[in-house]
Amino acid sequence: MIAVRILGIAASLSLGASAFAFAAGPLAYPPAPQRVVTDTYFGTTVADPYRWLEDPKSPEVRAWATAETKLTRAFLDAQPTRAAYAKRVTELNTTSTERFGLRIRGTRWIYFRLTPPQAQPVLVSRDGLAGAEHVIFDPASMKQNGTPPAVDSTFLSPDGSRLAFTTQFGGSEDETLRVVDTATGALSSDVVAHAGGGESPVALTWDADGKGFLRTQWPKNADGSYATAGILIYHHVLGTDPTRDTYVFGKGLSPRAEYRLATSESGDAQAISVADGDGVHATVYVRRGGAAFARVATPEDAIGDSDDFGGTFVGDELAVISKKRDSRGEVVAIGPGQTFATGRILVPASPLVIEGIVPIAGGFMTRDVDGGDGAARLFGVDGTLRQTLPIPKISTVTALAGDPQGGSIVIGYFDYTTPNKWLLYDPATNAVKATGIETTSKGDFSNIVAERVFVPSLDGKVKIPLEIVRAKNAKTDGTAPTILTAYGAYGTISRPGFNASLLAWLEHGGVFAQAMIRGGGEYGEAWHQAARLQTKTTSSDDVAACAKWLGSNGFGTAKHLGIDGVSAGGFLMGLALTRDPGLYRAVLSEVGIYDLLRVELTPNGAFNTPEFGTVKDATQFPWMLQQSPYHRVVRGRAYPAVMMTTGENDPRVDPYMSRKMIARLQADNASPYPILLLQRSGEGHGIGNSFDQRVANMVDRLTFFESQLR
Repeated sequence: MIAVRILGIAASLSLGASAFAFAAGPLAYPPAPQRVVTDTYFGTTVADPYRWLEDPKSPEVRAWATAETKLTRAFLDAQPTRAAYAKRVTELNTTSTERFGLRIRGTRWIYFRLTPPQAQPVLVSRDGLAGAEHVIFDPASMKQNGTPPAVDSTFLSPDGSRLAFTTQFGGSEDETLRVVDTATGALSSDVVAHAGGGESPVALTWDADGKGFLRTQWPKNADGSYATAGILIYHHVLGTDPTRDTYVFGKGLSPRAEYRLATSESGDAQAISVADGDGVHATVYVRRGGAAFARVATPEDAIGDSDDFGGTFVGDELAVISKKRDSRGEVVAIGPGQTFATGRILVPASPLVIEGIVPIAGGFMTRDVDGGDGAARLFGVDGTLRQTLPIPKISTVTALAGDPQGGSIVIGYFDYTTPNKWLLYDPATNAVKATGIETTSKGDFSNIVAERVFVPSLDGKVKIPLEIVRAKNAKTDGTAPTILTAYGAYGTISRPGFNASLLAWLEHGGVFAQAMIRGGGEYGEAWHQAARLQTKTTSSDDVAACAKWLGSNGFGTAKHLGIDGVSAGGFLMGLALTRDPGLYRAVLSEVGIYDLLRVELTPNGAFNTPEFGTVKDATQFPWMLQQSPYHRVVRGRAYPAVMMTTGENDPRVDPYMSRKMIARLQADNASPYPILLLQRSGEGHGIGNSFDQRVANMVDRLTFFESQLR
């Protein structure tokens, strides 16, 4: 049956490739008049012809964005390949039940369960592997206008009897905090609206007795609305009115503060990690025995960031991952009465990047990374290395869960051809055995291979990991349509992953490649710093190096190569297409930043300044202007085909970024290739999208590349 389906889609898609020729000419874009506004930065005047497109409430802006989206929708829907892709992607995504986000306390296992085409995953509880699953929260029970919320964050109580979790609607990331009994599924009366989200994420840590917790809260404005910056920490006691919660921490700190929280197993100590914006290291505070929080580490100690605490309690010591002395990290234990400076090295640095710490009985595990690929190790409580866990090469660790009090240890992984699976891990033998919990796909990946190569950078300083996924019989003459994706920002790590939808591309002769470029954290903090602030263009140079390597080694040449990036990866796409337009035939850029001079004026823009710079600094402005994709567009230059997508409810990157960039490209482009905008309603930054939204967006992605790269 699989072979028949593959042949069927190949025939249909091949027919569509030749049929596209009629649409190769320029499209008639909705008019976008230029109304130049000028700004002066440190004596330099900068013109902005599309400032008017920033106003989302303007009827003219709404009409223009609607017309652009209608044009894009018509373009995509008219492609002869779309119907085949829609059918195949839907089929491939209708996998067996998926389970992820595992938390273990005692015998209690808590995780998400999604059975496609279910819109949103449900929260499930079971009493160990042998216990029966039962749903403790179903988002479908809490629909608004027929749409269920997404569940974002989960926080399991010390004894596993309660779970705090957050919900949000429509991609807004305005999160509401709730508490559920993990045995009965009964929701408590404890409901905290506007607990955080987006660039000010929700943080929570339970008290040791499980009767309350520290939690975040957006501050309330005078008009009754809530600010999305300057988030604060309060203490909540279960069963009490959240509006009367006790203030604990945060006043007087930066409005960009982003928190992570932790509590020791005994409950005697609690810790707060505070990052001042995205992509920067944290300040760490600890309190013991109910005393005030005291600072134990500063950003100079290179601990954590806005996405991760960078440590946890192992016993009563706070074990933190520091990249101060080594870019890839070492684990330092901070005990009572100590600071980072007086703490002891628990795990010395090694060639592996240490990404996370998971306490278990008698020690802890580290989640490690080698150039983007996953690994894990087991240590005794004194830091003695006991085992290197059996994680396959070119894969990602998806689960590393256990309880410091003992019991089951579960590890999980997936790779480009293997869906997620959970395995029971035995530390004594360093062996694993099947749990029976794994996802199965309707696609046949037996003909798909994944390989890892190392590409010399253009500056000759490093070799860039490039992972290439293709069918064994894919063309090697440079004509294979190839999609290259990258991110390269904030120290975020790009990883191997299983995406069932890609088989629809691969089985038709397409190639997928992922570059672990500088700006990410694949090789530690030095890898991040090499493409940050004034060196940000290094990330696009690394993409260019990988693009040239692919074309020179039998994969897609410039006529058959597309690039794809999301969020900060969207900024990367804007940088790549304006700096090296001849290297790429098509560019898909999703929810990206393009106007670097205006981004920090958006609600969450200030969080990005540690990574991209601030125009308030006279020394930073010149290179920011040079790096700003919106300001790099040149009239009369031939650009590749471009499609930019954005979500109307995006709280992280303002949709006007995409509107302005597309208007400028449409006006100035000299090539006949399409320049398209897709502004999606009912979506935000992509976080919390429903099953149907994820499928539809993937179909758009593949249809666009299919129309350009053959």
